[in-house]
Amino acid sequence: MKQTLRFLEWDSEFFNYNVSKIEGQLISEFDVKNVECLIKENNIELSYYSTSKELSYDILKKANFDIVCVDKKITYTKDINSDLEIDKSIISVDHNTYCKEKLIDLGIQSGIYSRFNIDKRIGKEKFEEMYGLWIFNSLNRKIAKDVLGFKENDKLCGFITLGEKNNRADIGMIAVDHSSRGKGIGKKLMSTAERRFADLGYTSIQVVTQGDNKPACRLYESCGYKVDEVKFYYHIWKKNLKFMVVK
Repeated sequence: MKQTLRFLEWDSEFFNYNVSKIEGQLISEFDVKNVECLIKENNIELSYYSTSKELSYDILKKANFDIVCVDKKITYTKDINSDLEIDKSIISVDHNTYCKEKLIDLGIQSGIYSRFNIDKRIGKEKFEEMYGLWIFNSLNRKIAKDVLGFKENDKLCGFITLGEKNNRADIGMIAVDHSSRGKGIGKKLMSTAERRFADLGYTSIQVVTQGDNKPACRLYESCGYKVDEVKFYYHIWKKNLKFMVVK
């Protein structure tokens, strides 16, 4: 399949430079050179590329751009258990329930393994702005069906967002405050979200996380989730002229 670039309007406007997604496989030096030409012709500063198999250094070492491996993304799935209970400490939250600043702080905590945080070219300010927008658009139900918060002593200690992807229930974000970890709050949020989805008629559920996020992986596996798919994500930058892999 010949490689093409799909221009990403939202990302380009957010970062203030041209961003695209590479479609098609990079399996030879010829493929890489073709992408290089497309990047130059379209004045693309940053391109995203995902693949089920890690790219070969031998193929990419002559590339005239900087390729950064920023994520090993794992998709977990399971059949929904409708017998789970809803924890009474968990409530639906929106802009009027708790201060937005606390929710944004929790959202940023949830994104420390995000490729937009791992890739230091993005910058901390843009990473935090992106996750702030993600929270905002979840709270106003633009990209989420619901946002559930865990309340302890009238303090918001964690939250989880509920959405849908490909007709399947989807966990978008989950975070537990640093000071409240180790109390089983994450598992309570996951169980309550699963029960909420069951009440909405869903039969299967998924959650996506970074392979380096070991605490999240352990949480999902303890809740009965199984690995459904693994993909490697790369950021391809136009400016610099070396190959780099971020571990």
